[in-house]
Amino acid sequence: MAAPIWQLALCLLLGWIIVVVCLIKGIKSSGKVVYFTATFPYVILIILLVRGCLLDGAIDGVKYFIVPEWSKLATLDVWAAAAGQMFFSLSVAFGGILMFGSYNKFKNNVYGDALIISSMDLITSIIAGFVVFTNLGGMAKAIGVSVQDVAKGGYGLAFVAYPEALSKLPPNQLWSILFFFMLFTLGLDSQVCETEFTLSTLYHLLIMFKFT
Repeated sequence: MAAPIWQLALCLLLGWIIVVVCLIKGIKSSGKVVYFTATFPYVILIILLVRGCLLDGAIDGVKYFIVPEWSKLATLDVWAAAAGQMFFSLSVAFGGILMFGSYNKFKNNVYGDALIISSMDLITSIIAGFVVFTNLGGMAKAIGVSVQDVAKGGYGLAFVAYPEALSKLPPNQLWSILFFFMLFTLGLDSQVCETEFTLSTLYHLLIMFKFT
């Protein structure tokens, strides 16, 4: 068995320490943290979108993003990936939405909240798509290839293709720091939510067994 990579182990420890600090006072502390972690990525996205739109070749990336390949709509994989993305981005059936919703007032407008959440998810996905493909279009133009050749799906897009595109923007250190800090806040937001959901479930189970 290979020995743990100490750099990754320290990063994991640091991540959990931050999560514990965020949850140390329950919903009172985590709610304040989420105000930052939920809004800060939008600030970075807007900054990266403006910077990406100024690149030579950005329009090529936008065309690749918004012009559909109709033939692929007949394949099941596309619809499965779309459904998976919808469940993932909205955290459907993960328990987090139900847990946070339980803190609302009894007569809270649930339908209005559902409409706002789904609409913001759609808008965020569209903005993120333009952010990614304007920069990939600029990168493709700079190296003289098509956008399809630099666009990669899955983790390769977030950790390989897009950081490589940012590395070509001056000052590259600034854009890279902002981008990965945005990913960190998004990951922290998800980790806080899932951890609080798990703790809340265990707490209510203990109460239930205590009074039965």
